[in-house]
Amino acid sequence: MTRTRGLSRFWRISCILSATYLIASCAQFTPARSESGNTNAAEDGVFSRQGRLSLRVDSEPPQSLSGAFVISGNAQTGDLTLSTPLGGTLAQLSWTPQQAVLKANNDTSYYPSADALVEQVTGTVLPLAALFDWLAGRDTPAPGWQTDLSLLNNPDSQRLIAKRTDPLPAVELRIVLDK
Repeated sequence: MTRTRGLSRFWRISCILSATYLIASCAQFTPARSESGNTNAAEDGVFSRQGRLSLRVDSEPPQSLSGAFVISGNAQTGDLTLSTPLGGTLAQLSWTPQQAVLKANNDTSYYPSADALVEQVTGTVLPLAALFDWLAGRDTPAPGWQTDLSLLNNPDSQRLIAKRTDPLPAVELRIVLDK
């Protein structure tokens, strides 16, 4: 029973990390149309990004995840798809203010919030609201996190690095956005 639960958590974590990696590494700004018909994503705080991501959690045992991602929406309502480096879908996450849904391995799980979903899958808290700001180039502070957005506007390789040292376990998130 313990081994099965551990493998299930491993796959969930792998899916989330892969999605984050994908989002970070392939992120590309694509204006989203709001309900009012406005296509200015910066005004609405809604966008779509894709890329690759890598997430490392220094837990016992250490856990890591990498892959491609596509993320759209914002911290309140959005979707995240994590894929393997070969293009297979690892997981699909979606969230609203009312609930979050994880679809992975032909299974669907429901959570009360996106934060609860991410914590369950990765075993750690990730600042979802700050992550959307970071991807938009805004260095929004998040408790315990240090970010390096200096390469985010580099036309050759848009990169984001975020590290958390407090509380433990330490976490490192690396994202490379698509051009």
